[in-house]
Amino acid sequence: MEIFRFNVLVIIILSFTSTTAQELSPPIHNYSSFSYKAASQNWDIALDESGVIYVANNQGLLSFDGQRWELFDLENRSVIRSVLPHKGKIYTGSYREFGYWERDTRGDMCYTSLIPLLGEYELQSEEFWEIIAHKDAIYFRSFGAVYRYENDKITPVQRVNVNQMEIYKDRLVLATGDSGLFYLNNNGEMEPLPNQEVLKDGVVRELIVHGDELLIGLKDDIFLFDGEHIRRLVDKGLQEELQQYELNHVLSLSSGEILIGTLKNGIIQFNEDTGEIFSYNRWDGLQNNTVLALAQNKGKIWLGLDNGIDVVDIYSPFRFFTDESGELGSVYDLNFKEDDLYLASNTGVFRMNDEKIELLEGAEGHSWNLEVHDGVMYSNHNNGTFKIVNDRFVPIDRRTGSFQILKNGNKRFLIGSYTGIDLFNENTGEVQRLKGIDFPVKQMLLENTSTLWVTDSYEGIYRVGLTSEGDSITSVKKISTSTGVGKQEAELYRVNGQIVAFTGGEWYHYNPFTQDLELLSEWQEYEGKRLLGQDGKYFWFMDSEKNLLTVTNFKDDKILVTAGMLNKRTVKKNERLIKLNDSIYYITLHDGFARLNLNELKDFSSREFLSTPVVQKLYDGTNYYDLNVIPHIPSRQAREVTILTGLPVSDAVGMEYELVGNNTAAVRGEVQEGKIQFQNLPYDQYELRLTAVGSQQKASVFSAFRFVVDPPWYLKDYMKVLYLLSLLMLVVLIYYINKLKLQQHRKILKVRYQKEHEERMNKLEKEQLINEINMKRKELANSTVIAAKKNEVLMQIQGELNKDKAKFSNQYRLKHIMNKINNAVQNDDEWKVFETNFNELHEDFFRDLLSKFPNLSNRDLKLCAYLKMNLTSKEIAPLMGISVRGVEVHRYRLRKKINVDTSENLTNWLIANF
Repeated sequence: MEIFRFNVLVIIILSFTSTTAQELSPPIHNYSSFSYKAASQNWDIALDESGVIYVANNQGLLSFDGQRWELFDLENRSVIRSVLPHKGKIYTGSYREFGYWERDTRGDMCYTSLIPLLGEYELQSEEFWEIIAHKDAIYFRSFGAVYRYENDKITPVQRVNVNQMEIYKDRLVLATGDSGLFYLNNNGEMEPLPNQEVLKDGVVRELIVHGDELLIGLKDDIFLFDGEHIRRLVDKGLQEELQQYELNHVLSLSSGEILIGTLKNGIIQFNEDTGEIFSYNRWDGLQNNTVLALAQNKGKIWLGLDNGIDVVDIYSPFRFFTDESGELGSVYDLNFKEDDLYLASNTGVFRMNDEKIELLEGAEGHSWNLEVHDGVMYSNHNNGTFKIVNDRFVPIDRRTGSFQILKNGNKRFLIGSYTGIDLFNENTGEVQRLKGIDFPVKQMLLENTSTLWVTDSYEGIYRVGLTSEGDSITSVKKISTSTGVGKQEAELYRVNGQIVAFTGGEWYHYNPFTQDLELLSEWQEYEGKRLLGQDGKYFWFMDSEKNLLTVTNFKDDKILVTAGMLNKRTVKKNERLIKLNDSIYYITLHDGFARLNLNELKDFSSREFLSTPVVQKLYDGTNYYDLNVIPHIPSRQAREVTILTGLPVSDAVGMEYELVGNNTAAVRGEVQEGKIQFQNLPYDQYELRLTAVGSQQKASVFSAFRFVVDPPWYLKDYMKVLYLLSLLMLVVLIYYINKLKLQQHRKILKVRYQKEHEERMNKLEKEQLINEINMKRKELANSTVIAAKKNEVLMQIQGELNKDKAKFSNQYRLKHIMNKINNAVQNDDEWKVFETNFNELHEDFFRDLLSKFPNLSNRDLKLCAYLKMNLTSKEIAPLMGISVRGVEVHRYRLRKKINVDTSENLTNWLIANF
């Protein structure tokens, strides 16, 4: 019994889990407290003129420029309750404090308190919940009073319990806690609105201008004031919603449409003309059901929640179904049967009716697709092939999983399975394997009744011949492409009667004459993009890598669907598009599906709004720079330059940058999270061009920001002047040095010339002297030789006379002749002449010889002189009047006197030493 109760409880829980009510919701983007890094509660939200978001948060003032969240807190860290951007200032109110924020020249947010302007007036325990601008004044409202800030003065205008205030027909309207609604005039006097008895003392929670009327929101009711009368906004459905969920804030979307933020159930969109009510709450993707603040910008609704910040694009052409339970998984296909929508996912097949999903009986497991033939829905499943009968899975074939079922004749179907192709006969229920193909068949396409095109899951494309009955295969031919692509995943399509294939990222068409796949040149623009669908007019191409869907008619219309528009939830490379009618299409997603209104998408693409990018801050490793002038960054600080940028909220899908320098190659990239960093920028004048990129690739919004990286100190202008002066000085110095060198060179040349001239003259003199010496030497030698010959002859005569002296009769006469011959031989006059000539040639010979050998006699000196002249003993003998033997003896004695070794030539010794 206990087991039965437990099983019943489990079934009840599962049934509730799988039948949770769901509603197609617009795109909702969540910003959690972790993403904006502040407190969870957000009390007020507003946008400035450029589209920057400002939020009154429990921790301070939050700002979002489309790229980055920033938090600015007060000195006392108090909760900020209200915010109003107005004319470049951001006014905020908190506990016993109000003032404004402004960005300084460096981009920092600075706060100025207005409380000191109150002077001696003391605030009570007041929190300022609302701020409003009227004419030239700013009004701050607490629950106990209203204060006016005008002309740098703060004036308390009323001390009264005020719930709300609004400007209506150029007059300030106050809603008091228990006294009703009043106009507040310039004198601070309160004038009650007429005919407000219908409010029945209800507490006013909201006052807004709605069209030409003033909307008055109570906890569970809404009234409208036209300036004279107050009437109830009568709608039973809306009143039931308000009674259940409680109104907190109201936003006027148009003259006939409002958006209500509730305390218990998110937001309610109400159309007064049609009475349509749409509600979006936590089940639809909101982070919290308690809406504390509302703001709008070009169709996007910003919600300040009790836990987080959300933005809802209520006018988006997309609507989403999201399974928050996770039971559905990734959707691979969907299809309609009667009024029900069926979803094929990786967890099974589900039926959706009345915005509920329910898993079909026996449908657990991966299902690839859903197809309806003759009113019967079929599912190709990982467990086989099934048909859906009365929301039950009825098996056709369980032998293997399948990818596709294709009708081929009356009640005859071809099934592409994991192992080949099967033929299914609906009449008999028989499933027959067609022989000839034993590979996984992922896709099939009939060219005609006898020709079937199939794709292998991995190996390529085949053209298969069939019999006329289609019950057997006659031929299998693998089709290659003109570029040789074959063994790759492929997809087949029939386009305008042609067989078209997508393989290897390129598009081909089949040429029946060459029987090959040839490049489809007309579709080269769509290389790398799968064809999701075609309806005769529009073609839908999907770029799975970039997650970008292109809708085109190959003429004027070309619409892009970005990843952001689909919440980045597509099933990559398994995207599926299903057409419902001429305007409504469905796209499968990871955890549900998207419904697209093509007409609304066209309208959106034509009115796409792009905001202008802005530069918020510029800093290097140590300094922040003034943005009101062209910043100059020192070269040493340009190692890492950071620029913080903003792209105020718009339809832009991204922002790109291009940094262009006068002498530097351009650098391009995509801005990530509002931060751009550059490393080691060379010195130059730069222009940073920021471009807001639209989803439809329209003319992008562009802005430019200039800054300069200064050259290093050694390349600055004053240093260049110094370098120029130094260069000029160097030139002058070089000129002066060269001039000195030239003068010196001239002096050197002059000296060299004089020296060379003197040397030449000396050489000439020397040569002349040498010539004279040589002449004298010759003369001396000649005279010596002559004297020697003369003496030799005289001595020969004397010798002949001595031989025959006995024959001479007159001996006296003979003796006299002999004496004359001796005198002639030993004539001192000849010696004196010789000595004179010798001294001219060898000036110091005798002096040096005598100084070294003073014992030498005159005859020794004569012999030395003759030896100096290199005369032989035979030549010396007649000159000295002695025999050759006498000369040898004299030489021997001389050698002894001057101590010359016998081994040394005496003549050479005298020549070498004297």
